[in-house]
Amino acid sequence: GIILQAEHSTKTFGVGLIILWLGITFLAEIIHQRSQHNKGKETLYAILLGLLLIQTRTILRIEDEFGLTQYFLIALGLAAAASLSRKQWLRLLQWMGATSIPILILLLGQIVVTNHGISIPLPAPLPTIAKALVDTPELRSYFQETVFSFLAISGLIAGRLSQKRVSRIISFTGGFCGLILCQLVESRMAIIAPILGIAIGFGICHLAALTRVSSRIRLAILSSFIAALLAIVFTVVIAPDLRPGTGVPLDSDRGRINIALCWAGSMFSGDNRFLYGTGHDKKFIMERCTDEKVGNYWQVVPGSTTGHAHNVFAHIMGLHGVFGIIAMGLLATIYAKGVLYFAKTEEIFASLPIGYAPWSEAIISMGVFMVVCSMSTTFFIYNHTLQVLIGLALGMPLIKLTPSK
Repeated sequence: GIILQAEHSTKTFGVGLIILWLGITFLAEIIHQRSQHNKGKETLYAILLGLLLIQTRTILRIEDEFGLTQYFLIALGLAAAASLSRKQWLRLLQWMGATSIPILILLLGQIVVTNHGISIPLPAPLPTIAKALVDTPELRSYFQETVFSFLAISGLIAGRLSQKRVSRIISFTGGFCGLILCQLVESRMAIIAPILGIAIGFGICHLAALTRVSSRIRLAILSSFIAALLAIVFTVVIAPDLRPGTGVPLDSDRGRINIALCWAGSMFSGDNRFLYGTGHDKKFIMERCTDEKVGNYWQVVPGSTTGHAHNVFAHIMGLHGVFGIIAMGLLATIYAKGVLYFAKTEEIFASLPIGYAPWSEAIISMGVFMVVCSMSTTFFIYNHTLQVLIGLALGMPLIKLTPSK
C-alpha cells in the first residue's frame, strides 16, 4: 500500500490496501474481544469498522481532502495501533522500515535508466511508480518525503528493538535507505527528524548507563553528537538557503515562520474564530496570509499564498481555534501518560544495557520525531496514507503489553 500510493495512477489502490488492512485489524479485534467477553471494546471496534466502510468511497475518491476525513483516518490509525501487541508492533515497524529498500531500488533504477537510456521491461505498475519517484516536486506536493521519513524512523526503531541479527540488519538497512530517500527528495526536515528522534530517545533511556562511563568518554560522545547535529543542520538546513549576492540568507525558512504566525494569529481576527477557528474552509486565512501581507517579498508571483501553515500547531489554531488546541492537548496528554507509564514500568533510569531498547525508547523517539515534523510543516494534510501512519505513531503508548523487566 505504501509503495503503490507513491504514484497517482495507483494511489487509490495503495490507499485501498491500507483501508483493507485497517478493516482486517478491526475485525480481528472484534473476534478476539468476543472470545474475551469484552463487549465494550467489541462494540467500539465494530462502530469504527462500520464508519470506515461508510467512508471508504469518500476516502478513495478524495471527496473530502480538507475536511473531517483527515482526522478520521488519524483516529483509525490510533485505534489500530491500540489493538496491537508489542510483537505485532515490532513486526509492523520491521515491515515499514524494510519498505524503504524496494522504493530506493526503484528510484535509483529509474535514475540509472534515465541517465543511460537503458530499457528494462518491468511488470506494471512498477515503471510508472519508478518514474513518479524521480519527480521531486510532485512527491513533495503531497508530503511523500514525510512518508519516507516515517519509514526511516520505523526502520531505525525496529533495528533497536529487534533481537535477531538478521532482523536487526534488515531494519537498520531499511532505516538508512529511508534517510537516503529523504536526501534524494531534498527534504531537510525529513532527514533531521528521524536522526534527532533516535538520538534523544536513546539518550534519555540510557542516561544512567552513560553517566557511569568516564568523563572523557561522555565528553567525546556529547561532542560527537553536537558536531554531527551541527553538520547536519548546516548541510541540509542552512547551506541550501544561502543565496550569494542577495544578502538575505534563510529566505524560505523565514517565510515559513511568517506564514505560521499569520495562520496562528487568524484565531484572533474576530467572529468567534478564537473559540472555534475558521473551519475547514481555508479561503479566509489564505486571503489574509498572502506572501505580501506577511512580508515574504522574495516571492516572485504577486498575490501568491500558501495552502497550509507549514506548522501543525499554527494550522490547527487557525482552522479550529481553542477547541483545536484542546484536542491537541488531549492527544499530547495521552501520549505523555504512556511515556511515563512505560518509563516507570521498564525502569529506564536504572541503568539499562546499551544494547537493549525498551518500548519507552521507541515511544520517545517517535514522539520527538513527530514534534520536529509538526514544527517544520503541516504534515497531516493532503496524504491519506500519511494520516494513517500518524495515527499509528500516536497509538504507540497504547500498546497491549505487559512489559518485561
